[in-house]
Amino acid sequence: MTTSHLLSKHLQQFIAGPNLTGSHLSQHLDDVSIKEANISLYGVNSIAQLVFHINYYISAVGDVLEGKPLLAKDSLSFDAPIITTEAAWQPQKEKLYTAIHRCAQLVKSFPQEKLKEEFVLKKYGSYEHNLLGLLEHSHYHFGQIVIIKKMLRAGLR
Repeated sequence: MTTSHLLSKHLQQFIAGPNLTGSHLSQHLDDVSIKEANISLYGVNSIAQLVFHINYYISAVGDVLEGKPLLAKDSLSFDAPIITTEAAWQPQKEKLYTAIHRCAQLVKSFPQEKLKEEFVLKKYGSYEHNLLGLLEHSHYHFGQIVIIKKMLRAGLR
């Protein structure tokens, strides 16, 4: 299996498993209500903000893989829209899943020999470095989502 295929597989498993963590995004996000998604415990980001943030970066990397310019800015990565209804929350989750699937497909077909090349600018490192970082970043924030959800459901506020 090529590195591109392996990275693609890990992105897909991030959504639906099975993966080495034994836990995946849809398993913990699908049943989160809009009320839960908007609660910010102890001043930390809400689940809705984290979903936006993960999607922001995955979409930006997907755009670069399609040959588009990198337009994402760290300063905008938490500028989540205010969502107040279940009807508006559901599409936000689906948007994230779609972005991950898109990125996984782009990674799968990404030329193996190009993985070591510069990702947009030298300061960002290689494509491989950024794709691994994207997985780490996504899992990090996914862990936050799981903890926030558990705390909310345990009645800790």
